[in-house]
Amino acid sequence: KKQRQQQQQQQQQKYRSTLKSNRASKQTTFTSTFIHRQCNTNSDNDNNNDNDKADNMGNPKTLQRSQSSMPPPREPFFAFVPQVLMWFGGIFASEAAIVKNAAINGPSWFQSYTTDSFQFYKENPRTLLNEVISGFTVAIMQVPESIAFSIVAGVPPLSGLQATFWMAFITGIFGGKPGMISGAAGALAVVVADLTDDGGPLSYLTPSQRVNALFMTMFLCGVIQIGFAVLRLAKFVRLLPETALIGYMNGLAIIIFIAELPSFQYCDAESIIIDCTEDQKQWLTFQDDTVKTILTVSQVFLCMIIMKYFHLIPVVGDSVPSSLVALLTGTVLEHTLFRLVIGTGTRTVDETAPISGSIPAFEFPSVPMQSDTLMTIIQYAFTVAIIGSLESILTLKACHEITDTVPQVSESNQELFAQGLGNLLSGLSRAMGGDAMMGQSTINLLNGGGRRVSSTICGVFMLLFIVALGPLINLIPIATLTGVLFMVVLSTFQWKTFMILRYGRITDSVAIILVTVMAVFYNVAIAIGVGVVFSAIVHAYDSGNHVEGDVVLKTMIVNGTEKDVKYVHVKGAIFFSSIHKLINLCSPNEGPSTVILDFEDAIIVDHSAVVGIQGIVHRYETVGKQALLVNLPCSSCLMMQRTGDSDSLRKDLKRKHVLADLMSGEFDEESPSILSIADHMSVEFEIPGEVEIPHAESGEVAAPFECTGLMDETRVGGQLKCLKMFELGVHPINVE
Repeated sequence: KKQRQQQQQQQQQKYRSTLKSNRASKQTTFTSTFIHRQCNTNSDNDNNNDNDKADNMGNPKTLQRSQSSMPPPREPFFAFVPQVLMWFGGIFASEAAIVKNAAINGPSWFQSYTTDSFQFYKENPRTLLNEVISGFTVAIMQVPESIAFSIVAGVPPLSGLQATFWMAFITGIFGGKPGMISGAAGALAVVVADLTDDGGPLSYLTPSQRVNALFMTMFLCGVIQIGFAVLRLAKFVRLLPETALIGYMNGLAIIIFIAELPSFQYCDAESIIIDCTEDQKQWLTFQDDTVKTILTVSQVFLCMIIMKYFHLIPVVGDSVPSSLVALLTGTVLEHTLFRLVIGTGTRTVDETAPISGSIPAFEFPSVPMQSDTLMTIIQYAFTVAIIGSLESILTLKACHEITDTVPQVSESNQELFAQGLGNLLSGLSRAMGGDAMMGQSTINLLNGGGRRVSSTICGVFMLLFIVALGPLINLIPIATLTGVLFMVVLSTFQWKTFMILRYGRITDSVAIILVTVMAVFYNVAIAIGVGVVFSAIVHAYDSGNHVEGDVVLKTMIVNGTEKDVKYVHVKGAIFFSSIHKLINLCSPNEGPSTVILDFEDAIIVDHSAVVGIQGIVHRYETVGKQALLVNLPCSSCLMMQRTGDSDSLRKDLKRKHVLADLMSGEFDEESPSILSIADHMSVEFEIPGEVEIPHAESGEVAAPFECTGLMDETRVGGQLKCLKMFELGVHPINVE
């Protein structure tokens, strides 16, 4: 072992002496030199040096690179203004082209689409029947919710019903997901309720003016959502983590459950419960109203049992929606057994908020032209637009999970356009607007309504309910509708939450609980935003721990001078959370006078990383030492050039460093050196199978060296197998 170590030391000394003698005699000897090119952004410079490259490639012992082009200088400060204007101009130009193509090709497309649809449903009448029945069922289910949410928003029940008509009809035709249902939503009703409240930001207006302000808010909300679709902002939904989605689903289930609890209230002061105040409403109890309480609870559980097990009945279970069977069964029991035999009934739609109305008429909302009023309306319009857009996109993703299909970003943008158009028309027709409905969409898809007929016919039936079929809907018991929605709650709630809370990561559990609680007690948009921010902070903290640096003390030739250097091979993303770990690896008061930071496997992400690296270079300069940055990616180099404020560092980035590794560590007789070559270039080699290798010093021919020819392509910047490969007759074939 000692003899082997001595031989290794002798060969190292011989190798170093050979390099020194070659430099002294100005001989061109192929060493383990690698040329660091910071960033090559000027292809013309490379083209001008093609002839030089060709001459150098003829020498098997020489491999030279063209001079790296200088990084581009900083752009003028306001150079981004025309770029932004061109970007917006391109967007509007593309939208104009889309509208033009739609106007030209629209009639022919509509004709072919109608013909194909008619032919399809003619050949599949059962599918059409299921679509119509499912749409009818969902329309009936939306009646009590629309009434309840309109009361929450402080507008007449007719406003909520008309909003459901517009949202269901428009999104059914233009929406991104066929079969997805939209209507008056609780998340939006909770937000806009502040506009009509006596203690809200518009309390100085009269009640009618506050209601008009709500309609104007929904009109602007529609305009903003159409703008979201035009700008293709739906792609940012990918930033939503799974924990935020789980919390959103849980919060939505709880909101629906809470919205159905008033079904267990009664009021003796008025004939219609919506005319009663909160103080006049009372809860059903087994002590005071035993019979009515038992009948109400029985209706709820009977409806839930039918929805749970009806589909298991052969033939019939697959043909008729279980929710429709539950509604019909509850209505028959209410008006036969309960009212005729027992003599006591439960509350119906007629006793809650009778449905009657006319076809919606357009009327632009009139609001006072005051700065405070307009700013409040715009603020709430943006808030409602964001909430509605988030809920609609998340509902679309959930619907794709139900149908086992893959959502597309274009579908989300299309859905935003449809939602915006529906809210715009709702504001013009004095309706409260809305967004996608998770519960109704789930029921529609589970009932087989996966096409546009079901969602569109839902809006048509809602209009018929408003105009003509109100007396029939008024007969339905509220408890039956509550049972249907309770089943929606059970299917919406993510029961895997408890498994995650028990066995998952603590940060995931906190994110789910945080989003769920905020969705219930505040609003869905803020809840999801908090969930995204929390998950981003956790991810940034974790990613900061994944940065690594391999530190090696070795002897290298740096720009023609032999030095002892501290070589740091940085790996990972360098940003605000990880820069401190890199700083700790570089201590100017310790180690050699030169440190080399190799960023071949790293990337600089943000300005915090730029400032931190500048600090490392500055601290080494302060104590009279040198810090070199090599193998910087092009994007990282440009970032440091543009945002860095260190003149010495910017000058260093423009230099070309020539480095040679002079062996460190174990020495192999057959492979005298394992060296690094770094560049942004790939070279293909043609290697002979057996060659004679001349000795570097004596010129004597050594034993034949077997090459298998497996080295088809070598990426300059990787690890090469042995130094002897550079002494072979290697002929470059292609330079990329």
